[in-house]
Amino acid sequence: MKVIDDGFYLGSKKYGESSFISFILSRKNGLIKGFTRLSKKERNNFSILDKVTFAWNSKNTDSLGYLKMNLHEISKKNEGSFIFELIKASTSELCLKCLPFWQKNIEIFNDIEILFDLKKIQHQDILVRYVWWEILFLKNLGYGLNLDNCVVSGTTQDICFISPKTGNAVSFKVGKKYEKKLFKIPNCFKTVNKKVDLNDCIEGLNITGFFLKKNFEKKYSNFIFRNELIKKLKKV
Repeated sequence: MKVIDDGFYLGSKKYGESSFISFILSRKNGLIKGFTRLSKKERNNFSILDKVTFAWNSKNTDSLGYLKMNLHEISKKNEGSFIFELIKASTSELCLKCLPFWQKNIEIFNDIEILFDLKKIQHQDILVRYVWWEILFLKNLGYGLNLDNCVVSGTTQDICFISPKTGNAVSFKVGKKYEKKLFKIPNCFKTVNKKVDLNDCIEGLNITGFFLKKNFEKKYSNFIFRNELIKKLKKV
């Protein structure tokens, strides 16, 4: 069986003395992994979320397979921005931890392309986009938040809170007396293009983090880069 595709390089881990297991989020085949032999020079050429073309060979998808990768497009870099690098690392990490192998996820693939398709990236711009990437990530895995209308009254006006139990939104009028038990919807949840402050983005990440933990509890403690991103943001 041979698979030829393109995708995002998500990283590698050492396998033996000179070999690696490499991971790719591919366009047509979802998350895949394969055995690779990379020289020191080749290893230094690959960075998280670089676009690659590849060929994967094995008897079937249950086998590890051999993976031959070629750089197609180097990921956009924002020199001097550690936050931007943490966002890339967190994006890769969530894909590795939460996505099943060999299940096509074209929506998530396209959302990554949109997330990093920016010529100049400011911290707040990429943060709002990343918060929305996590919202869409949850949605595309079947754990979407209902932010459009009040689940009780059906109104689309004055939507103010989110229930931690259901992920459904409620209006200010409905949720006011229960507000201590609800999440208040941050501004960054309302539009991806709105300028918002840093604390608002942190609050948004706390909410998406709650639902990531709720739905992927066994793996949540291993979201190292996402945790580091939030710690870094709190110090800015």
